[in-house]
Amino acid sequence: MSIVEDYIEWVEFSRIPFKAPVWVTMSLGISAAVGAASFIGSFFILSEITLLPIAFTLATLVLLLGYPYMKTESIIDSIEKNFSDALKQMADTLKAGDTYESALREVANAEYGRLSEEMDIALRRLEEGENLETSLNGFAERVNSKVVRRTTTIILDSIRTGASLADILDQISDDVRSFQRIKEERKANTTMQFAFMALAGGLIAPAIFGEVNSVMTIFSKVSLKMLEGAQLETSKKVTEFIMMLIQSYIIIEVIASGAMMSIIREGKLNKSVIYIPILLLLAFIAYYSARMITQGAVAGAI
Repeated sequence: MSIVEDYIEWVEFSRIPFKAPVWVTMSLGISAAVGAASFIGSFFILSEITLLPIAFTLATLVLLLGYPYMKTESIIDSIEKNFSDALKQMADTLKAGDTYESALREVANAEYGRLSEEMDIALRRLEEGENLETSLNGFAERVNSKVVRRTTTIILDSIRTGASLADILDQISDDVRSFQRIKEERKANTTMQFAFMALAGGLIAPAIFGEVNSVMTIFSKVSLKMLEGAQLETSKKVTEFIMMLIQSYIIIEVIASGAMMSIIREGKLNKSVIYIPILLLLAFIAYYSARMITQGAVAGAI
């Protein structure tokens, strides 16, 4: 599937009250408005060339465009958390002598959140004349979870071969529960590393650069008073270039921090879609806050 088709599915699955093209257009419009507002604000407040509007625009755009994907991932996580209990309930229903359809109905009527809703859709398709295999495969395709897809395949294979599905569901339920426990343990064991990367990348490093920048700015202004003509213009351009380099480095450092946070926490890069924009906003707020505070302190001392 193309990224466009994937994105349309994310928007539909996350139940955003807009079609994908409308959501993308709104995201672009809001991001442009944020960029214009940050540009005007930086022009009147900072009175200098800065990457702040670009950073805020990109952060807003990535956050809005990435929202359907992150919402979809959150829903899938909730489904996977409830999946082991649902499988256990299905196994108990089958052991009591009920049919496959009754087992599915038990899950649909239970309070498993989105899992019950998706199972109800599969049941409706079954009632409309589709066979069990098509209904369950449709359920697995909508949820788009490796755990759900593999479990669905095992269930269908067991039904075709006439194996004891209740016992198999019990075993799968235990495996899924163990998998979820490992995921939770991974998050718990990486909390300190995650917090360190967030603080270092989003607050401490930008604040340090802001302090260095403020000192450079003050001494640059002092030295500029002793220059004139071409030397003055050259010195201004060099100072502006150094400031832009510092801000560019902050952006690169935030992207790297967000990527590492996602790998540490999730074992993959997908969550960096949410980490990077938030870190970028925090980083520039910390950068300019430290810069203004330090400028006031140094200027007062001079």
